[in-house]
Amino acid sequence: MNVSTPVSASERFARVQPGIPSLFFVTAVALISPTLSLAQLEGAPFNERPAEASVVIENSSRYQGAFTLSTLARVCGEVPAELNFAGVPAFVVHFYPESGQGEIRDITFDSKELVGGVTTSSTFFLSAGVHSPSIGSPPAYVLDTSRPGVSGSAELTSPEPGTHELTIEGVNEMGENIRLSLKCWSRA
Repeated sequence: MNVSTPVSASERFARVQPGIPSLFFVTAVALISPTLSLAQLEGAPFNERPAEASVVIENSSRYQGAFTLSTLARVCGEVPAELNFAGVPAFVVHFYPESGQGEIRDITFDSKELVGGVTTSSTFFLSAGVHSPSIGSPPAYVLDTSRPGVSGSAELTSPEPGTHELTIEGVNEMGENIRLSLKCWSRA
């Protein structure tokens, strides 16, 4: 696995959002959690975690294929209510767009049910941006199980301290199937 050198959240933000002053980042952090310092937020156990993912999409003319990624996840873990824009605890996965090495361009996952030791859920949001020479870069595959005609299951395990494994299977409203396996672990 080839994972980028870890950098602080403010440095990463500056790379992803060039031209936006770092004051904006500090202000955004202050709005998210006025009681936490930037150093505390950057050191949170769910930030900047090495991760690997694989996605298989079947029964689709747009996304057909198997895709992989090895990178740093911007967020991977249970985010407490005071640090979540939604104001409730949630298990969140978010990769830096197009920062990894592989065919997955971005993954975003959110479940307000996979918290507090809960390991399975049928209510979640998943977005997976993929790319390959045969399909190009279509819009992200979205699996939002709150929508009619969309179903899925997510299972979260922690096989060892500091490691999360997330497995998702689902079908969107177009009948396209997705299987995602993701693993993230603590920084060294």
